[in-house]
Amino acid sequence: MNSAENWNEIIAVFPKPHVLQTWQWGMVKQRFGWEVIPKVWKRGDEVVSAALVLKRKLSLPIVGRFASILYIPKGPLVRDWSDLSLVKEVMMNLETLACEQRAILIKIDPDVEVGRGEELFYGNPTAEKERFKASDQKGAEMGSNNENTGKKVYFLLRERGWRFSREQVQFRNTVILDLTRSEEELLKRMKQKTRYNIRLAEKKGIFVREGTSEDIPLLYCMYAETSKRDGFIIRHEDYYATSWKIFLNNLNLAQGESESMRGREFLRSQSEPFARILIAEYENQPIAALILFIFRDKAWYMYGMSTEKHRDKMPNYLLHWRAIQFLRQLGVKEYDLWGAPDVFEETDPLYGVYRFKVGFGGETVQHIGAWDYPVSSFLYRLYQEVLPKYLNILQTRRTLQ
Repeated sequence: MNSAENWNEIIAVFPKPHVLQTWQWGMVKQRFGWEVIPKVWKRGDEVVSAALVLKRKLSLPIVGRFASILYIPKGPLVRDWSDLSLVKEVMMNLETLACEQRAILIKIDPDVEVGRGEELFYGNPTAEKERFKASDQKGAEMGSNNENTGKKVYFLLRERGWRFSREQVQFRNTVILDLTRSEEELLKRMKQKTRYNIRLAEKKGIFVREGTSEDIPLLYCMYAETSKRDGFIIRHEDYYATSWKIFLNNLNLAQGESESMRGREFLRSQSEPFARILIAEYENQPIAALILFIFRDKAWYMYGMSTEKHRDKMPNYLLHWRAIQFLRQLGVKEYDLWGAPDVFEETDPLYGVYRFKVGFGGETVQHIGAWDYPVSSFLYRLYQEVLPKYLNILQTRRTLQ
């Protein structure tokens, strides 16, 4: 269980194995200060749950000691989330692990669905009071069908002392596109404006090519420009170069002499997660790009970047349409467009890009989000409230000096 091959084989059998739970993602995080702790749960010979746990040591300046946090990105993975006895067992074991590791907290972030569409569901603190006014409503609301699985997990976590996290590291909600449909059906489900902009980009001469690791410096420059324009913070170049190369190299090794392989046969032979770069160009000048992460029969649009040049030619629309066509050729069933607002209102910073994504005809999916289990209430409060203020004061002083 200490290799990419063994670990990825284990998690590949789960209904929704996430690329952030693969061994390669653990390799990325190891390069930047995290320790990887793989955990599995069995019933007999069958693996029923798994979690790639990340551990990071922290220095707490106020109390002058070392502590740690544990984080399971997009996990744990559970074979059947409706099996509450199994879920309870997994959570109990994770709570024990956090104590054994002397962690301030352990954070989980599983893709447990609580609803589809834009009506707010669970995990939202504002809506919570109104939805759960009395405990005697719980049994009636939970019911027994699969639609209520997310609600059951929500209550179980609450009852065990887990807290809906202030730090939603990954996107809680997203947009999923079903790629099992034909191209004609996919185009028909798109918004009219999206179809129009795809045709416009083609007419204006936008060309989409596949990128390689040699394009990574270019991608980072575009990503930095995008972050400045859209007002979000990015990491240093080495972080992205490392993560992109690890997944890009996986594809190159797997394909070997068979770079033209396509369809289900290719996905069956490609047991490891891999990445693919698509770059939109105008007159041989790169103006937009995206990076796809693929594991088994699902793909994630995790990074997108563009320049200010030729935005009127709508390169991003054609870029995603080419991504959809490429993924269908590989035999991928689902395209996760990676990210939707917590609140579906125009005031949300993500709302504009969200409208772009739903234009492709995908379905909005809401999850329970990230949850924290505080091992020490005092240190948890220190980590959540006091320490950020203290570090902000230090940063202000350095700026003024």
